[in-house]
Amino acid sequence: MLLGIFDYILLIVILIFNIGVWKYKIIKKGNKILYLSIFLLFGFIIPFFSIDFEIKNLTKNIKEIDSFTFLYTYFRFPTWWLFGISEIFFLKYQIKTVKNIDG
Repeated sequence: MLLGIFDYILLIVILIFNIGVWKYKIIKKGNKILYLSIFLLFGFIIPFFSIDFEIKNLTKNIKEIDSFTFLYTYFRFPTWWLFGISEIFFLKYQIKTVKNIDG
């Protein structure tokens, strides 16, 4: 299982954020700070918290812990990278749509 409870909660928060951006047109212009923050969030910060949360959750339930048990947690990085790439595409599309509507 590549996603855990923490990941599902974060995906719901990101979905609510995207609905807010789409409905209220919050972001009207893309800049480097926006894309850098998305890169840092989805590239490093969220995967580290996700792995940390999963490891703490697993150590509560498992008596014997070996390294192979936690091997799948490293696949959180590419999973969140894909979510980050899709978020960038979504925001670029939204910015382009807002620019076309505003003229």
